[in-house]
Amino acid sequence: MTHTPKFDLRTQGGVCAGQQWICDHDQPIARLQNDIVEQPEQNLRYFNGILKPVELREIKLAPDQRPLVGGLQLYWKMGAIATTELRSIEVCGRGSQRLEIRVTTRDPGGVATSLRIVFISYDSDNQTYRYEVEAHLDIHSPEFFDAPEHAGSWQFEYCDPWYADLPAPVAPFPGMWETRHSRLLAETPQGIWQMPLNHMATSIPSPQSFAPNGRLVLADDPEHNPAFTFLGATAQRTSIGVCNWGYDIHFVARYTRDELYAPICETFSLERCSDRDVETLRAQAAPVPAVQYSGHSELPIYERKSSFAVGLNLSEPSPPPTDPWPWLPAGEGTTWCKTEGRSDSYSLQITREEEGLSEWSMNREGDGAWLARWTQTTGFRITVYISTREVVGRGAYLAVRWAIYNEPERYPFICSERITGTAEWTGVCVEIHGPPPPDSSSICIALRQDGTGTTLFDDLDVQLLEGA
Repeated sequence: MTHTPKFDLRTQGGVCAGQQWICDHDQPIARLQNDIVEQPEQNLRYFNGILKPVELREIKLAPDQRPLVGGLQLYWKMGAIATTELRSIEVCGRGSQRLEIRVTTRDPGGVATSLRIVFISYDSDNQTYRYEVEAHLDIHSPEFFDAPEHAGSWQFEYCDPWYADLPAPVAPFPGMWETRHSRLLAETPQGIWQMPLNHMATSIPSPQSFAPNGRLVLADDPEHNPAFTFLGATAQRTSIGVCNWGYDIHFVARYTRDELYAPICETFSLERCSDRDVETLRAQAAPVPAVQYSGHSELPIYERKSSFAVGLNLSEPSPPPTDPWPWLPAGEGTTWCKTEGRSDSYSLQITREEEGLSEWSMNREGDGAWLARWTQTTGFRITVYISTREVVGRGAYLAVRWAIYNEPERYPFICSERITGTAEWTGVCVEIHGPPPPDSSSICIALRQDGTGTTLFDDLDVQLLEGA
C-alpha cells in the first residue's frame, strides 16, 4: 500500500516547554532539540563547548522503522565560533506532504548568522523519508577569519551527524543495544571508498571530496542503510573525518578568501539507500588499505574476563554483537604473545633491554565509552596474573585510575604490588571505588613493566562494583 504522509512540527505535552517532534500523521519521526546536554556526552561530543546544541535527533527514515540517525546538527562550527544561539524557528507546510522548517541561529559574539532550512518529504518509489538540508551562512565579519598569516584556504564544519545505536557496546552487558552495520561506503571522484567499522580503522584516509551528488552510506543492514547525498557544488567542496570514538562524521567545506565575503550555502540530503545500491557499492569498493597501530595489524581486544586469546584484525569490521577496543601497546618490546600463557597459550608480553617503561593499556571501561551507565557507587575490582623473567628495576605491576577524555589527565594511578626478578604466575589486584569524579566517564587499566627483563600478563578479571 502506498504511504501518503502528512507532516507537522508538534509540541508534545507531559513536561514544561514540551519536546518538539516532526510527525508523520501521529508518528514522531525526528525530534527538534535545543536542550542542555549533560555529561559525559557534553565532553565527548561537544568538548564542553556547546551547552545547548540545536539539532534533529532520533531520525527515522521510513514509517514504523527504528531511528537510523542519532543526531544532525543545525549549526556551523568555525574554529572557536559556533552558531548555536537559537534565534527563531519557522514552519511552512503544516499538514502537507512537504514540510519546511527554517532554523535561524547565530554565535553569541555576532560574527555570523546561520539559516538552516530542512525540507521533509516522502519518496514513495524508494519508501523513504527524505530530509533535504540547505545550510546557509552569512558571515557579518569576514575580517575575523581573514588574517594576514592565513594560508588562503578556510575550512568550516557545517554538520557532524552521528548514527543511532552505533557503535555497539565495548563489552556485553544486560539490556545492551544491538547494531548491525559493518562499514561506511562513499562515492568519490577516485571511486568507491570504504572503511570497516572498528575503532582503529578510522585512521584510513577519509574522502577529501565527493563525486557529483555522491553519497556516504552506512551499510550493511538490509532496509536500514542511511545515506547522505552531497548536492551540487557541496560535493566537490566537502571532506569528511570519522571520529574513532563514536563514528560521527565531520562534514567540512573548504572556502577561498573571496568566498568569505559572500553568502555561503551547502546542500545535502538524508534518506535510505536501497539494498540493491548497497550491494553495487560494495562490489565496486576499493580494497580496505592495511591498518596498523604501532606496527601491529592485529591486537587483542578488551574483555572483562580475558586470557587475551581474542584478537581484532584492524582492517576488518568488529564482529557483532560488540565493538570492542583493543589493548594498545606503548614503549619498547610490547608483543601479543601467542605461545605462552597461564591458562592457554596467549598473554600480553613486555620485553625490555633498556631501562624505562612499557605498557599495554585500555581506557574504554565506562559509560563514556559505550557501556552501561554509572552511578555514584560505581567502582571496580581488577585482577591479573603476572609472570616475570629477570626483571630489574621498579618491576611489573597493574595500575588503574579514573580517566578523562579530551582534557589532560588529573587523577592518580592506584598500583598493585610490583613483581621483580623471576617469578611464577602471581595474582595482583587493584580496587577503585566510587563515587566517580564528575569529569570522568571511564577508567584506565594499564599493565606495566618499569625496567629491563620480560613480563607476561594473563587472565584479566574486571568486576563491576555497585551499591557499596
